[in-house]
Amino acid sequence: MILMGKKPLFLLMDTTVLYSGLVYRGLENKVLLSGNYIFITTEFTIAEIYRLLTAKVGFSKEETLKLIRSLPVLVVDYDFIKGRWDDADSLMGSRDKSDIPLIALALTIENHDGIWSTDKDFIVVKDKFKIWKTRELL
Repeated sequence: MILMGKKPLFLLMDTTVLYSGLVYRGLENKVLLSGNYIFITTEFTIAEIYRLLTAKVGFSKEETLKLIRSLPVLVVDYDFIKGRWDDADSLMGSRDKSDIPLIALALTIENHDGIWSTDKDFIVVKDKFKIWKTRELL
């Protein structure tokens, strides 16, 4: 549970902010590298980041893997979240199927401080989880 007036420590990380934090040197990068938070995401997010960095940005496979390995982010696999997949699909699936893994993670981990994302699709779960915008974390 979040204590009023305290910054969160344990945040679940969406693809949008991770991508921005890696590719652009703006606010997401400052939060990502601040050392003030413990970030966790899913292997689905990392796979999407890999695809975006190699296909869209043009990084080599080696550069991309090196960058991903250097991230201050804990990554969980499907087995960790599969027990909550159907619940997550019920909450988010009609809005954006690609967000189901992160919602499954949010349902699996009980004491997280919320989801860090700029993705407007998460509005459908804002009553269930705190959705942090980047500026709130600076």
